[in-house]
Amino acid sequence: MKPNILYIDNKESFEEAISILSTKKEIFIDLEFDKNHFRYGFNLCLMQIFDGETCYLIDPLTDIEVEHIFPILEDENIQIICFSFNEDMRLFHHLGARPNNILDLGIATRLLDYDTLSLNNTLSIILEDESYAEGKSSQQKSNWFQRPLTEQQCMYAAEDVLYLPALTSKLKERIRKAGKEEWLAQEMIAFENHDWSNGAIAEYLTKKDQKLLSLREWIRFEKLMDYREQLAESLNRPTYKVLDKKVVLELATSPKKISQWTSLKGIHPKFRTEETQSHVQKLINEAEQEIAENKITMGQPSIGLLSREEKQEISQRRQRQQYFKESFFLPVKEVIKEEYGENLSNYFLSNRKISDFINKDLFLLPYQQQIIINAAKQLNLQIPPFVNEIS
Repeated sequence: MKPNILYIDNKESFEEAISILSTKKEIFIDLEFDKNHFRYGFNLCLMQIFDGETCYLIDPLTDIEVEHIFPILEDENIQIICFSFNEDMRLFHHLGARPNNILDLGIATRLLDYDTLSLNNTLSIILEDESYAEGKSSQQKSNWFQRPLTEQQCMYAAEDVLYLPALTSKLKERIRKAGKEEWLAQEMIAFENHDWSNGAIAEYLTKKDQKLLSLREWIRFEKLMDYREQLAESLNRPTYKVLDKKVVLELATSPKKISQWTSLKGIHPKFRTEETQSHVQKLINEAEQEIAENKITMGQPSIGLLSREEKQEISQRRQRQQYFKESFFLPVKEVIKEEYGENLSNYFLSNRKISDFINKDLFLLPYQQQIIINAAKQLNLQIPPFVNEIS
């Protein structure tokens, strides 16, 4: 039976959809969003929810109050089924929602030793139908703020949830046959408890930029970048379309170029004015006053030099990481690779995660701990203390 696709763009139809969805045991969900590409900030543009019969395309850019659906997403009796939902979770938390009882099918595929794949390629492989990987024109990078949405955009959005029930059935069966149901349950608890606040708001002051600038330049750069955010937010445009970072860097290193403000390239026409120029000049003057008050010399580095003790501590930490990586994790990873597959071993023993485990920035899940301990015993390796600490 062909599913019904409903475009929800008014309060009445939205409340009716909520009433129906609140009675379901499971719903399939995906989001379309924009992150500083067409407008300022991290914005929800469309929410797709499929209940097995009807696919609701919920338009949050209308007068509906999208937060009314949050209680359904937070209802422990309704399972939220999704695919590679990291950024979606980050957006939900940014909006104030805390979804739980989640099943991320992307994580299920990793536990089954599949490589990281797009939804279409996953559908093609798991459902054994190459048509899923063919012919679907990607609308992911299209402007999801435009209204009305095109027919292609609506179909693209709907198809991101319409095939999830069939995929769920297949993956659940394979997880069950592989004896990995408890593994998946642990992964989902960790997924829900993860701190999703990081990355919701783009960091515009980075160590990478700071390393390029002296302390004098960095003080100017900070003030100008803060102002750049204010301008972008006031115009509801991405920062790069309001004021090019190259202009900010140029003014941070050569503040006298403020005299050329109205002719500089990379400034939005609305702000290529004497009024804005005057405000930027004021910020530069404030920076110069701060520089003078703190007696900051020319060429003084923006990142302070490390003390001997700090250097020694960093060196010891690196040596410790390298030792445990080479003497323990790499041989253990080879055993896990042989027993469970390369993709699964890379999933929870990537170089980044190995370092995090050693430094106790991340803790092993119980199933991961057991896999590692079993592999270590096969190799007669002494088990480091941090392996026995679980999340």
